[in-house]
Amino acid sequence: MIHLRNVWRAAIALALVGCLATGCARTYAGPKTLAAVAAVLLVGGGTTWVVGERQNHAGTANLGLVTTVIGFGAAIGAAGWLAASAACEEDPDCPRGEECKEIPALPGRVPYKQCMRRPVP
Repeated sequence: MIHLRNVWRAAIALALVGCLATGCARTYAGPKTLAAVAAVLLVGGGTTWVVGERQNHAGTANLGLVTTVIGFGAAIGAAGWLAASAACEEDPDCPRGEECKEIPALPGRVPYKQCMRRPVP
């Protein structure tokens, strides 16, 4: 019965890792990958920490605590990296892949802005 429970937990953990890895596709792959690694470190470190505390293994608990702190730092780093990456490329007034361009107007009139497809480099 205990062996079946451990297999079930391992299957859930692997499914979670697979779901996190699929989020790394397409845009912003670097920050998303770092966030996935951070999530794995947080979950694994937290689990190791709890198991170490419950079984009175100070070394295991300390390892779990350190892993959790590293995962937390990686999550903060991934959030900052994603924010810095998106701030330079995204325009809040236009859909993804488009940018806001100012369209000139006749003299004396106010120019207007329009969302246009971003040129491909």
